[in-house]
Amino acid sequence: MRWEAKQIVYKKENRIAVYFEKDQQLIERIKKLDGARWSQSKKFWHLPDNLENRERFKIVILQHRVPSEEGIEYISKFLRWLTSKRYSENTIKTYSEALKAFLIFFNEKPVASLTSDDVITYNNEYILKKGLSASYQTKLLMP
Repeated sequence: MRWEAKQIVYKKENRIAVYFEKDQQLIERIKKLDGARWSQSKKFWHLPDNLENRERFKIVILQHRVPSEEGIEYISKFLRWLTSKRYSENTIKTYSEALKAFLIFFNEKPVASLTSDDVITYNNEYILKKGLSASYQTKLLMP
């Protein structure tokens, strides 16, 4: 069964959205989790964003590390570019967080020297090792 989970802000609350094709067994399992709710308008299940749910859904947070000053500058430029292209607030947050995680992974390397080989290394040594979803993986390659 393919599924995806990601952090979101839903009705001004930090939540974890869980996406999967309709499957009655999975629905019954997710209903048993504390705080699980279905969003009829967004068509996803969502749960409180807490450590237990992050571990359950393999959401990796690199919050105790920050990008280099150069990395922060590149993220700012990227945010301005996404905003100028009129991406939604959620898309901007998702893409910028993916870039931030990538830059933190390569914190010791100058941003301008990062190559496609580094993307492959990040994919193999971070995304795949952590069991992150394919959609998380593609965010680094977008837009």
